[in-house]
Amino acid sequence: MKRNKITVILVAASLLMGFYSACTDLEPEIYSDILVDEYYKTPEQFSSLIADAYSQLAGEYGYVYREGYWSMQEYTSDEVIVPTRGTDWFDNGVPIAMHTHTWEEDTRDVNNGWSFAYGGVGKCNNILDMIVSLKGKDESLYDDATIKGIAETKVLRAFYHLLAMDLYGNVAISASTTAPVKQSSRQEVFAWIEKEILDNINQLDLRVRYGSVTKPVAHAILAKLYLNAEVYTGTPRWQNVADQCDSIINGNYGYGLNDDYFTTFKKENTNNKEIIFPVVFDAVKAEGNMFHLMTLHYVHQEIYGFTTQPWNGPCTLKSFYDKYSDDDRRKEQWFTGPIQKDGVTLTYSNSTLENVPAVIVPEVTTIQDPTAANTFEGARFVKFEIESGIAHHANSDFPIYRYADILLMKAEALMRLNGGTATQPAVDLANEVRKRTGLASYTTTTLTLSELLDERGRELAWEGHRRQDQIRFGTFSSGAWEFMTSGESRNRTVFPIPQWVLDANPGVYTQNNWR
Repeated sequence: MKRNKITVILVAASLLMGFYSACTDLEPEIYSDILVDEYYKTPEQFSSLIADAYSQLAGEYGYVYREGYWSMQEYTSDEVIVPTRGTDWFDNGVPIAMHTHTWEEDTRDVNNGWSFAYGGVGKCNNILDMIVSLKGKDESLYDDATIKGIAETKVLRAFYHLLAMDLYGNVAISASTTAPVKQSSRQEVFAWIEKEILDNINQLDLRVRYGSVTKPVAHAILAKLYLNAEVYTGTPRWQNVADQCDSIINGNYGYGLNDDYFTTFKKENTNNKEIIFPVVFDAVKAEGNMFHLMTLHYVHQEIYGFTTQPWNGPCTLKSFYDKYSDDDRRKEQWFTGPIQKDGVTLTYSNSTLENVPAVIVPEVTTIQDPTAANTFEGARFVKFEIESGIAHHANSDFPIYRYADILLMKAEALMRLNGGTATQPAVDLANEVRKRTGLASYTTTTLTLSELLDERGRELAWEGHRRQDQIRFGTFSSGAWEFMTSGESRNRTVFPIPQWVLDANPGVYTQNNWR
């Protein structure tokens, strides 16, 4: 057999994305004249090839981008608001439009969400083409590592399709770089995602490789897909949810709950036992975690010594803040009260205020104040450990899926299968999560579906699940939170396909019924 020589330049996965904590040498490794059949023989080696597809999750335009996928899931819900304070955060009215559900097909965040999801799809397709160019077209000759690498890439590609389908409904299935663009129904995309994962899950690496799609991650993606199946297809799949959660719970993968809720969100949370699939961040080499800048007040810079001033932007609403009792330890993920240094409350001045005490209050009285008198309004998000002395980007990894969510998803599935009433097994699952909060345990009487939605909100705040949860529980269109009315939410459970996508593909897409 001919042994082909190629020249390959590999950038270590830790440089592109930082998802291998064992890598400490972050200089690019250059390999020339490598024998193809002597490389890409382990999942770790394949991860350096696949790194670019994972890197789509990080970066300022990634999964938690404040003007893209994350804002679409969170700004539109009852747990995030971005008040305009003077001219800050007006952004041509986009944050207000997202919160009040008055977006259009050319709204900035709607555009960016599409680019993010299909950017990830495109990178996966390019990698699959590269594997064929390296390994040949005869799949019967592929070694085990190649088979696993292809499966990993295909499941990651299915994950990106899930994000697109969740946001936009009837989208395109992009299974190659050469196939013509064709719009599919949400039901068809759902079925393709499901089949793509099921066809590849048994070829995935069984080990937990932090930051990579291995078998337990695929189970988590399927669980989330099935959790919202009735929204996506009209047909509930609750038993499938429970089964996929059981595959993780009983899979001996080493996942579990931390005794302290905030351990999951430490600055050094790589390989945390509660995180199943993260966006892996690094303040220098894998940027994008900017929650400290987004939410903290300008004067917090003096407290933490940031090298750049915070932006005083997104916060939560009082109605959501009030879902936490004072005894709930998770309430500490919200900062309210005086901003103090050495026991002294700092002061703040702007064009309207002069040397007023810097005290954050949970009430948000207006979504837009040209005088900026609302500068201290809204509880600030401090779930991730605040690192002193950093600049724009933090080091904490962001959990896309974590173990607490798996337990709560299974609890919901069991309740739905029981007509919406809690069974004792459902209560036990919810109480596993609840026992570290300092609150009383649930009973089959106190754990209602409405209470479970609130508990998911308290536990998973700002983790990118709230829009989906509200749609599934039927509260997204009610507008029952500040600065919303039910009329504004009508037909807004899917976003419009961006106008630039329609223009670039004439005659391909039929616009969603989103108005």
